[in-house]
Amino acid sequence: MSSMIRSPKTGLIALLIVFSSLAVARWNQLYFFTPDSARYVMMAKSLVSGAGYRLIDTPGEPLYAHRPPGMSLLLSPAALIAPYNILLAKATVLLTALALITLLYLYVMRLQEPSPDADPRHSRHFYWPAFLIAFLIAINPYTLFFSTIVMSEIPFMACSLAILFLLANRQDRPGKTDLLLFTGLLVFLPFLRTIGIALVLAVGCWAIIRRQRWPWLSGVACSLLATGIWMVRNSALEHSGYASVALKELQSQGIVGTLMSIMQRCTTHFESFCQKLFPDMPGSTPRYTRMILDENALLPGPTWIYLAIGALVLILSCYGMLKRRQQGGTVALLYLIFSLGILSLWPWMQQRFTLPLIPVALAFIPAGWNAFVGHIEVARPMTRKVSLAMFSILLLLYCGWQIKTDASLISANLKMISQANQFYTDQLPPNQFSHWNAAGDWIKQHTRPDSRLITRRADVATTGQRYQRLNFFETTNAEKLHQAIQDFSANYLVTFSRDTVSAFPWHLLDQDLVYRMTPVYDEQGVMILKLEPNRTGTIRQEYWNADDSLKIAKKAIERFPHRLSFQVAFTQQLFEAGHYAELIEYVEQLQEQKIEDVRLTNLLAWSYIKTKRYQKAIREFERAFSMPDQKMLRRDLVQGINLAQETLQASYQPTSEKQPSEDVIENKDLQLAKTYLRLSYIQKAEQILSEALNQPASYQNHQAELHTLLAKVYLAEGRKTEALAQLDLAFQSGNSEARQLLDMLELEARVEVFLKNRENNHDDKSTQQTTVILQELGALAQFYANTGVPGKALSLIERANTCLPNEPQLLKLLLKYQLFYALIPEAEETLLQLRKLAPHDPDLAERAEMIEWRKQTPRF
Repeated sequence: MSSMIRSPKTGLIALLIVFSSLAVARWNQLYFFTPDSARYVMMAKSLVSGAGYRLIDTPGEPLYAHRPPGMSLLLSPAALIAPYNILLAKATVLLTALALITLLYLYVMRLQEPSPDADPRHSRHFYWPAFLIAFLIAINPYTLFFSTIVMSEIPFMACSLAILFLLANRQDRPGKTDLLLFTGLLVFLPFLRTIGIALVLAVGCWAIIRRQRWPWLSGVACSLLATGIWMVRNSALEHSGYASVALKELQSQGIVGTLMSIMQRCTTHFESFCQKLFPDMPGSTPRYTRMILDENALLPGPTWIYLAIGALVLILSCYGMLKRRQQGGTVALLYLIFSLGILSLWPWMQQRFTLPLIPVALAFIPAGWNAFVGHIEVARPMTRKVSLAMFSILLLLYCGWQIKTDASLISANLKMISQANQFYTDQLPPNQFSHWNAAGDWIKQHTRPDSRLITRRADVATTGQRYQRLNFFETTNAEKLHQAIQDFSANYLVTFSRDTVSAFPWHLLDQDLVYRMTPVYDEQGVMILKLEPNRTGTIRQEYWNADDSLKIAKKAIERFPHRLSFQVAFTQQLFEAGHYAELIEYVEQLQEQKIEDVRLTNLLAWSYIKTKRYQKAIREFERAFSMPDQKMLRRDLVQGINLAQETLQASYQPTSEKQPSEDVIENKDLQLAKTYLRLSYIQKAEQILSEALNQPASYQNHQAELHTLLAKVYLAEGRKTEALAQLDLAFQSGNSEARQLLDMLELEARVEVFLKNRENNHDDKSTQQTTVILQELGALAQFYANTGVPGKALSLIERANTCLPNEPQLLKLLLKYQLFYALIPEAEETLLQLRKLAPHDPDLAERAEMIEWRKQTPRF
């Protein structure tokens, strides 16, 4: 008998050893998930250093409120041993994964435990369902994936199961040790993931209805108190936590919108649950596929079969919970209900949110099945044997499929480690393989300690050890990017490389009139751009061509046609290039292959708008609203569906009412040209304006404005002669802006003559002329700043300061533009000169504070 009992335990130990080996084979120096992973590691360092829960990668180290501190607390021992060591952090997560598998095994055994009067000969059978459930969780690719990145999913699942296991063992007679451990776990759970409050509420509802269970309420009270204190703290800091964001979302949608949203989200989360239950289910793209190099095959058959089986599994599990009420089944059922309710109100829609429900649901399947078969009679033993054999074959095939996916995850990682030199060239890996830590090492070695980064991924700061700010460059235009740079006084931008074609507004590398964005690092999927003033105020032709991104996307999709990341990139570039018919055909083909992604659906809907198929656009936008990860595209989706509906309604008006006037058409082109010019799409603006001027009969009312805009384009391109010709034409038509531009260009010519004479020592140095020229220099610098070329103003003042040294008026202007461009060493030198020349100037104190703020260095 003892040997029978030891065998399953030996199997569990073997399973843990094998799983550990697979997980270690997935280890590397990458984080994979942004911004969560790097933030957890940095906040752990903040906690162990005694600074509190603070953003140590942000100037001033403000208190942090967005993510709860549970995961960072869990990583604190690793932070004490070796801060920012990603392998130690991953080892911590792996230990919780092993605890998860062990707890699940023990929990199912407890739920399957036979009654005291059961036949001892059959007691060994209850071990095998436990081992099978633990095995299914261990081979699930989601488990392997999340056990090898620094995220809170696996620790949260382990903590949840530990709480349920305690309840199952000591439901009505908890000891002091049980209550103490239970309280600690229940307090900690919502700090791992906010949705842990669902289990707290479930325990509270279960315990309050029977007096014997009231001791468990002490843990519930402590957990609610701790969570309440956390929320009050966040509110006092006037920072938005997850709960406050969700409440704002509900207020903005209204009652009807919220109810519709609940229905859509429940459906989506059920599908997501089935996708976790059956990884590689058709109709979905698992999160872990981004870490697989080649095409990840989908399970055979239509999607509805897996949804139906998933529903049956969920029903069977809930039935098992009802049958195991005395072993915590009621708490588990309430936990599922409350979790689904909270997720249906949650503003975010990510596939990983339903993952923690999988082990809880699986744990009760054996109990549900045993209860179910107890209600039916199997007339023929042969039928039962055949059914069991068929089930075993299907289970074996399913497990083999999951192991194959696990092998693909491991293989991709081993190739990256073993073929470091050729991996990124030969394999064209998805951007999830981008090596941000290596880029951080470069930054640490080649930049000043007070340098500041705006980065697409937070990982870079853990090795770069510089202040950083996160920015999604792919959704940022030139104006927003300029504002972010100025607000943060950034020196570098860190983004995905050019292979991720939509990761950055690449035209800014050459066409930005404010900054020179020069690549200084381009390795292993990451590019670092150094920010410098654009001192000429003109474009360059060195790093970007209009069709570069589409060519890169085409080459990638030709080599790896089944990769979702390349499919999305290719679709985005087709849209950017205006190839709407080709885009529609391509995405519709993907949909026929059951390939779905909210980004593809959004681009398809916008292409329908561009081709005036508004009904189809509305249907696609509505589909996109119910898809995972739609939160990031919410603004695009809302704008698109509103535009499609308004245009469709306008089409039902009488023909005489909906005919646009010529002036409306002209204004549309003018506004588009102005927008392109404002967002530094210089060549696109030139194309529109040139085409408009080639149709003089169609633009009679706006000829002068067209000439003026084209003159600005020519100035941006350094074609001053052509610009003057266009301004003369505009001035002849009475355009006041053209007159101002001509006046400023004349002033520029006079200032240029003066500066050249001074540089050659041929100019008169009279005080009167100096006073006049200082006024003109200030006016010209202000003109440059107003027209969007502050770098040209900086260059002008730098040159003038050389010709007219020790002029406080010039030095103050110089300091202004040096601070604008975060030229801190130069600004310090200028401030020192000004303090000698004008020691009582009240503005200098404010400038000094700005410099001191900018000189801060992080305490990594």
